[in-house]
Amino acid sequence: MRLKLRLAAGAAMALVGLSATQAADTLAPDSADASTTEVDRVLVTAARQAERKAALAQSDPASISVLTAERLDQRGVASTLDLVNLTPNLYQPRNTMSYSAAQYFLRGIGELDAQGEPSVGTFVDGVYITRNLGAMQELLDIADIQIDRGPVIHLGHQVEGGAVRLTTVVPDNQVRRELLAGYGSFDEVKLGGLISGPLVEDKVYGSFAISRHQRDGIDVNRTLNRRENNIALTQARAKLRFTPTADLDFTLAVDGAADDSLNRGYGDLRNADQFGLYSPIYPKNRYRQAGVTATTLYRLSPAYQLSSVTAWRVFEDHANYDNTGDRFARNSSPLRYYDNAWSQDLKLTGTTGKAHVVAGVYLLYEDWITRRNVNASTTFSGTPNRIVFTPVNAAIDQKTYNAAAYLQTDYEVSPRLSVTAGLRYNLERHTTEQTLSWLIAGGDHTITVTDVSQVADELNILYGSPAAQAWHVKAHKSWTQLLPRLSATFQAAPGVKAYASISQGAKSGGFDFRANSPGNSRQATTPYAPEKVTTYEAGVKSDFSGGRVRLNGAVFWNDFKDIQISAYDPLTAMSRRFNAGDGHSVGIELEAAAQVTAAWSLDATASWLDTELDTYRGTYSQIVLAGGDVLPTAAHSGSPLPNAPKFQGRIASDYRLPVSLPGELSLGVDLSYQGSTFLTSAASRYNRMPPQTTLDAALRWKSPDGTWRAALRGRNLLNRRYLVWSGLGTTNGTPAYPTFYSASWTDPRTVYLEVRHSF
Repeated sequence: MRLKLRLAAGAAMALVGLSATQAADTLAPDSADASTTEVDRVLVTAARQAERKAALAQSDPASISVLTAERLDQRGVASTLDLVNLTPNLYQPRNTMSYSAAQYFLRGIGELDAQGEPSVGTFVDGVYITRNLGAMQELLDIADIQIDRGPVIHLGHQVEGGAVRLTTVVPDNQVRRELLAGYGSFDEVKLGGLISGPLVEDKVYGSFAISRHQRDGIDVNRTLNRRENNIALTQARAKLRFTPTADLDFTLAVDGAADDSLNRGYGDLRNADQFGLYSPIYPKNRYRQAGVTATTLYRLSPAYQLSSVTAWRVFEDHANYDNTGDRFARNSSPLRYYDNAWSQDLKLTGTTGKAHVVAGVYLLYEDWITRRNVNASTTFSGTPNRIVFTPVNAAIDQKTYNAAAYLQTDYEVSPRLSVTAGLRYNLERHTTEQTLSWLIAGGDHTITVTDVSQVADELNILYGSPAAQAWHVKAHKSWTQLLPRLSATFQAAPGVKAYASISQGAKSGGFDFRANSPGNSRQATTPYAPEKVTTYEAGVKSDFSGGRVRLNGAVFWNDFKDIQISAYDPLTAMSRRFNAGDGHSVGIELEAAAQVTAAWSLDATASWLDTELDTYRGTYSQIVLAGGDVLPTAAHSGSPLPNAPKFQGRIASDYRLPVSLPGELSLGVDLSYQGSTFLTSAASRYNRMPPQTTLDAALRWKSPDGTWRAALRGRNLLNRRYLVWSGLGTTNGTPAYPTFYSASWTDPRTVYLEVRHSF
């Protein structure tokens, strides 16, 4: 019976995505909690799994936040696009090119391009999402989200700056049925349903969740007379779980998404209507994604278990991108993306004496295909009001092969001191094959700026088929890495733990996925090496008053090597993605939570971050605008890293109102602040995002039996539309002819009413 209970707890934890080390900790006796029976320690019900994970994070020698489903609901987090400021030093660019994309920056580490490999990895039920495209998840069946700040070596795929780990509902003997309906500003509509429970008691279980989210566009394209920046997303996930014996647990999950939300439309700050859009490009989007995940847990002995996560994911995206809001469609591109990825993570976890061990192997294959029409360059011809375009078609096929082995051991030196040591070996191989073709015979196309009909001619060419081939090339490159981790944890006092750690993380190398230079194929065939970070961190984690007050803090230093930037490379004499320099970030982060009274709770986060590109190996360039204003057009040594606000913070209050109504009525208020940051490595004041203060509130009601819940939420109650993207573009550095001053804004004030029913 004891073995069966251990298996049930271990299976549940493996399936909900606990780290192997945490799972081992849960299965092992906890000497610090002698009053708890063995059954209490190992039998973790579905209702307590997220809380148990949060408690385990308190003992991990790293800066970790666990957001339970209850906390996500309190904060009104509807998708992973809403995580900004919920944890320290987490920043999310809000100008991402499509609604289903999500980009994360942690401690100044991140990937600027939505089609690039994430620097902060997204994992759904242990499966790594290979691109920022498709990383966004709506949250109907999310059990919890764990955010790891800093490198993690035992998550399957390597991560450089941290991880966002989503755990979805695990079907078991508990029957769950839930319906959701919501309506709000701009005709926002949400509909969803979740059902989960046993098909055969104690043997077979199933779950199914589906949601539809739509909203009208919040901005108007004056040129096309259509609304843009809308939402039209459908997501679904089904699971079948089978436990044929006390030692075997198998789950098959299938998920899919259809996103027809328009891609981001940009305005121009020079227009009289600053929120109006004027680009002739209609930023359509047709994103389709599907995935299959097979998770197996096998109990080898009372002390050791073997887990396997096998996944296949595929998506395609047909889209038009208005990258700048320019009324002449410069820097815009119709394209198609295809991605096919397979991964296998095989992991052994267990406890031997005072040592908890996790060891595993990881394999990944990804095929990334791009079919992209783009104006490769735009120049003024020397004649006033005449622009020369070079429209090309880039057909790119890039394959990634990744194999890794990792080992991590936690050892209890004494009742108050434990150490962790780990090592990851990583082998990656990248291949690229590219064909570049002209879209017009002779390559160039000239239009007159004042002639609107010629703009239409330019669009017809941009949407056309290849006319003549420029070049066809192939290349390949491999790298190996050793990524260590070493840490120590000390029980300084009852409820207070201190830790210190050194760890390394890396992001893969590869070949430029935007190569489109018709005059030189070296842009496509010259590889860039992996980017690596070494993190030095120390922190304190504390719980007081029986867990009613929690205070965590950390200080860190990140040392970056071979930072990947798209800029002018003097070695190849062209603009491309290359290892442009080294840098660092240093920071402080705090998290606090308090249950002040039975009816009133508070939680807060705060972070300070300073970043610098210490050494830049590219070529610095600038232009001088009218009036003498200097505009950097490239990074430079000493410049700050992009998407890294110096200050971030929030404070949230939840209070159960003393009113004589059936059920519970509570008020939640959330005030957040985000400091200014530069949006590109050029660090120009024209792409500086200003500080932002946001006030949200929610009035929530729950019926006496808990089966009905309603929430009236107000977002951006101050109705401040802050810049989330701005950039001044010039042609050939000619200050007399600025091509665009693009802008994108936060959403205006919205109100939304949601009702949920569980039965």
